[in-house]
Amino acid sequence: MIFPALKSRATREALKTALALVLTYWIALQANWDKPMWAGLAVALVSLDSLGLSLNKGLMRMLGTLVAAVVALVLVGLFPQDRWLFMAALSMWVGCCTYLALGSSRAYFWQVCGFVSVIICVGAATSQGGAFETAVLRAQQTGLGVLVYSLVAILLWPSHSGDKFRDTLAALHQKQRALHQKIISAQQGVLDIADTTALAGELAAAHRNLRSLLEAAIADSYDVWEARNTWKQYLARCEALTECLEQLALLAPGQALQRIKTLIPSLPGFDLTIQQRFGALLAPPKTSFEGADEEPLTLSVEKPAVDSLSFYDAGSFAVVRRQLRELDRITRELLSLRTSIDGHESAEQQTVPAYEPYSSNTEGMASRFFAVDGDRLIATLRVIATLWAAYLIYIYVEGVPAGSALVTLTGSLAMALATVPQVAPLRLVLPVLLATTLAGLIYLLVMPKLYAFWQLALLLFSVSFLLCRLFASPATQGVKALAFSMFISVCSIQNAQTYSFMAIVNISMAFVMVLLLLSLAAYVPNSPRPEQVFRRHLKRFFCTAGRMTLSCGNTAGARGHYRLGRGASGKSASGKSWRANSLYQALTTLPVKISESASRVPAGLLPGASRDMLDTLIGRISALAFFMQTLALHSTRDNLESDALRQWRKSVANALFEIAASLGEPDKQVDYRALSAHLQQLLDDMESKVRRDVAQFGAPSADEVELWLCRAGLLRGIGLALVDVSRVAGKFNWTRWDEQRFF
Repeated sequence: MIFPALKSRATREALKTALALVLTYWIALQANWDKPMWAGLAVALVSLDSLGLSLNKGLMRMLGTLVAAVVALVLVGLFPQDRWLFMAALSMWVGCCTYLALGSSRAYFWQVCGFVSVIICVGAATSQGGAFETAVLRAQQTGLGVLVYSLVAILLWPSHSGDKFRDTLAALHQKQRALHQKIISAQQGVLDIADTTALAGELAAAHRNLRSLLEAAIADSYDVWEARNTWKQYLARCEALTECLEQLALLAPGQALQRIKTLIPSLPGFDLTIQQRFGALLAPPKTSFEGADEEPLTLSVEKPAVDSLSFYDAGSFAVVRRQLRELDRITRELLSLRTSIDGHESAEQQTVPAYEPYSSNTEGMASRFFAVDGDRLIATLRVIATLWAAYLIYIYVEGVPAGSALVTLTGSLAMALATVPQVAPLRLVLPVLLATTLAGLIYLLVMPKLYAFWQLALLLFSVSFLLCRLFASPATQGVKALAFSMFISVCSIQNAQTYSFMAIVNISMAFVMVLLLLSLAAYVPNSPRPEQVFRRHLKRFFCTAGRMTLSCGNTAGARGHYRLGRGASGKSASGKSWRANSLYQALTTLPVKISESASRVPAGLLPGASRDMLDTLIGRISALAFFMQTLALHSTRDNLESDALRQWRKSVANALFEIAASLGEPDKQVDYRALSAHLQQLLDDMESKVRRDVAQFGAPSADEVELWLCRAGLLRGIGLALVDVSRVAGKFNWTRWDEQRFF
């Protein structure tokens, strides 16, 4: 009979982890292997709430350990007698691993590659055994822990990830449908910016979760593994759909979206079809539905109504219409992929159109070019500097607590905290001391009374089960890892067990020293306070946008220069200079960083202690980035441009630089009313120039007209978003953000 308590998934996972930990220690102690705590740490750190996630993390830990062992042996072989060159090479390797971990979907792999190299190198230099023995022992113990936990997880209450992946995907489509509903409501002039911002954040979090869940489902679900390539395409289209919907939401404050029903009579039918497609995507697997092979929806316009629009209103309408076409195309592709996945036709027979977006998936376009991320580089340099500080303390300070363990602790904690910059190292001092104290009490008062392995097994089982059960939620996984690491490291169970009160004191002092070093490094070169981080990202965005505006090549008004895409110059965005590509990538990533750092800004620093104004600022910054990215992707390479367009670019760039300078300097606020009037005058001059050129060269084709109207709409969108940004930014009391306080 199964006890009712075992029906709890958290209880089952805790039992599996506890059993695997006991078995791992039993095997390691029976084989008389040194450092069995390394195997215990492997069990504790790869135990997650599903089989697939655990298998993936275990594989990453094992592969990372093997790579780290090889690198450590190479470094020891190259610099056997030169400790400075040896440390320089090791720190460079750790820096490379840190930089890659901060921007890779395999972050844990690179993290293990880095800190395990430090452990092996330091262990080889300070232990009686050689480097090869230390590397083999580390790989051996890690492999034991991963293998034992994997077998227990497979044989005992296996929890597969396929159902959770599909449930999370369905929740994502529900949020996408909700965002589409908000866009529809915006057609009547109603848009809740706070709700839209919150929904966009939930969508971003769901996409991050889905990537890891897909990898887990591929590992433990055969049906997902069989269609793994199609599932990866499906998630890529889901991300493109989210981006397209978010961009439509950014266009919602404009008049074009609010008047679109009168301009496109078929819009209600279009919205109904999109809703039906969302319903099909939310349907259970193997459900038969139509629409996967249908032709693109027709968005015919009401020509008299469009002709009555002003030049730039027609341009804004053209941008919105393009986005609606993109929405139609992506949803059709999703249905086609869903048909393939559900088995209505084989993956080999399924053909998905090449993904060549007009305005969405700009991040994918930017990722084709290599550019150094400044924030990742600074975080990497902090890790290297902290590692060097610990190394110098170990060499030159006599009797340093924990000895060489200070260096290994620094490497491990520095890399771990680099991935979570929102966690202040000083805030970990009290939890670490508390965990060390509790583990020390077990080590000094309980373990000396144990004389048989079954008694030790009972202790290990009880403590590990309690930790897993207390910290079972996904939000507390970091706390569970910290508590497990402290317990296993402090107890340091071996066959020849010794007990020392000074060992507890030393390791406690070593942890505090490492956290203090990391806290000092966090203030170099800038303050880590959330509001300061947010304002730095904001300044960088404005300066980057200004430089990008000045560097963009633009077209003249002549008919020969109406072709704004690849056909105009024979060159795509890949032909741009490295500097332009770097600016483009920064403009793509900075709005995401701004949004993430904004969530941690104290409410007391915001106007009216409310986040509404902050959400509005973030929304208009995202809109400005979208317009500028799209304009940059579809600009030509010729050197001809009208004087009005050249002056417009200079005016926009100067305004962006002035807004960046005004953050924290009240006397440099931008007059958004004067800016709006000036930009509108320049747009009017450009319109006159275009009309004269059209009269001179004759009527262009329909495609050329639409392309130029889209460009005109983007120019106007940049101006309106810039004016909104300057207006909203002027309402913040930036001087209050400079008040000194501890982080």
